[in-house]
Amino acid sequence: MDAGLAALRLILRGTFDRHPGLQLVLGHWGEMLLFWMDRIKGLSHVATHLERRVSDYIRTNIHITCSGMLQERLLRHTLDFTGADRVLFSTDYPFHRPGAAAVEQFFDAVPSPADRARIASGNAEALFRLGDVR
Repeated sequence: MDAGLAALRLILRGTFDRHPGLQLVLGHWGEMLLFWMDRIKGLSHVATHLERRVSDYIRTNIHITCSGMLQERLLRHTLDFTGADRVLFSTDYPFHRPGAAAVEQFFDAVPSPADRARIASGNAEALFRLGDVR
């Protein structure tokens, strides 16, 4: 919860207005931030100093990892508030060590093959610039 609250404070302090290219990665399905989204949407009415709505910063400056918690309902919840281009597959070794069957079932729940590829590795490769290193 502390990490999610810290991310919300960064947004409300205008950090992403001053540094629009700044990207933040939150683990554990957004560290509760996505579960507060209905409440967060209301903050935009009082956070008039920001250039955009609070939820817009979450959609453009924050990436979400699953941290090995491979529940389809959490994936659906995340995709309701962000796009597949903001989700990174991850585990939380040694706490969550999903087996091959669980990983396969998780990716079967991803809507499209292109989204599966993004979540599996494409988003991380782009975010961390892990492409062709020469």
